[in-house]
Amino acid sequence: MNQDFAALQAGHMIQCWSAQDAYQPLEVEKTEGCWIYTKDGRKIFDLRCAHECINLGFRHPKVLAAMKAQMEKVVYVTDDFATEPTARLAEKLAHITPGSPNKKVWFSQSGANAVEAAIKAARMYQYNRMQQEGKEKLEGSRQYPFPYKIISRYRSWHGATTLASSASGDPRRWFQEPFSAPGFVHGPDAYCYRCPFGLEYPSCKLACANYLEQMITFEGGSGKVAAVLVEPVVGSNGIIPPPPDYFPRLREICDHYDILLIVDETMTGMGRTGKLLAIEHYGIEPDIIIMGKALGMYSPLAATIFSEKVAQSFDENIFGMGQSFSGHALSCAAALACLEVLEEEHILSHTQEMGVYLGEKLHQLQEKHPSVGDVRGLGLFYTLEIVKNRETKEPLRKISEKYTKTVVSDIADFLLKEKNIYIPSDKFGIWVVPPLIVQPHEIDFIVEALDEALGMADALVN
Repeated sequence: MNQDFAALQAGHMIQCWSAQDAYQPLEVEKTEGCWIYTKDGRKIFDLRCAHECINLGFRHPKVLAAMKAQMEKVVYVTDDFATEPTARLAEKLAHITPGSPNKKVWFSQSGANAVEAAIKAARMYQYNRMQQEGKEKLEGSRQYPFPYKIISRYRSWHGATTLASSASGDPRRWFQEPFSAPGFVHGPDAYCYRCPFGLEYPSCKLACANYLEQMITFEGGSGKVAAVLVEPVVGSNGIIPPPPDYFPRLREICDHYDILLIVDETMTGMGRTGKLLAIEHYGIEPDIIIMGKALGMYSPLAATIFSEKVAQSFDENIFGMGQSFSGHALSCAAALACLEVLEEEHILSHTQEMGVYLGEKLHQLQEKHPSVGDVRGLGLFYTLEIVKNRETKEPLRKISEKYTKTVVSDIADFLLKEKNIYIPSDKFGIWVVPPLIVQPHEIDFIVEALDEALGMADALVN
């Protein structure tokens, strides 16, 4: 069949976050490993890992086999019934994530929906606690209403649904305004390259975390704040790992005010940083963990994982969240197979090894190219931040220019058209997020192409 399905798709499907008159999708014939093969004979390296979803690469045989086997049994039933993969995955996630194994898991189909569940659960948990313990246990207890505020950070993206977008600081939040949901407050980032306080680590004494504590106080303390919601490593807004003592301090603050700490591992989960979860690098236990994207690999799946104390809140109180296809057996079977592959094929240690190799190569590019202001990353989650001037750190794409054509989008176009490497064009730096199965020769191929592409940014340096 020689039908031009790219034209059909462009003519009848809306592309995400894009003006539609420029939509020209490439026709894909097949995918394999880290590569996309197009109908016109091109072989393209996917350096954004299919929206960070295919950590094991395309078409991993064990995952596909597990999905095929499950399709012959049961694909989906409601949660009034139990299926083996759904039950086993819930148990496994409860045991392999930080903290007590007596956790409970709610399954959805996207990270955004998992975030919605986390926010609702945090608020319901605080309401249930207030009802049980009495208002006198809360600060400002005689003021309406119960603890409901969520403190998140400006450089964050938690999803496109109402609550998730309202919690986000990403410019995509602006599309929803002025109809954002109430009860969300944005704080400073743990962004050492561009410290919001103009300080340097470690002499800053974690001013970014300490300011969040001040925000909690001014927002009503335990009487009004339900939770702090953060990405362990900021994703779409710059791939920003925090200082090593940031999360221990944040955990200490949340414990002091008796509010919940929610970590959004949608991008960083399933081995992306060299550990199953990025929060494991920081040695703390969150109250709620969000997983998505690569969890189901080839089948949409996300999980909201509640600590024992949060889960117990719903033993006798209704958990007010639901979704069609929750606990989807086919997706859960895929996720179980993915977790087995991570262990059997030593993917985490490979990610750590390749992450060191990639980091060294990218730092060599920084030494060569004056437009590279910073190289940041953890595991196989890296970015090159490009600037006009290293001294002033003036960016080559400003926050307000997310969807404006700049040299960042020019580099993305060049890499795709001339070097057969696909990266997103809407990030604030150069996205270097390969599948976790990437090999050294593929990293060399990527770095060689980036070396040439960065000349476009160097030409703008002053």
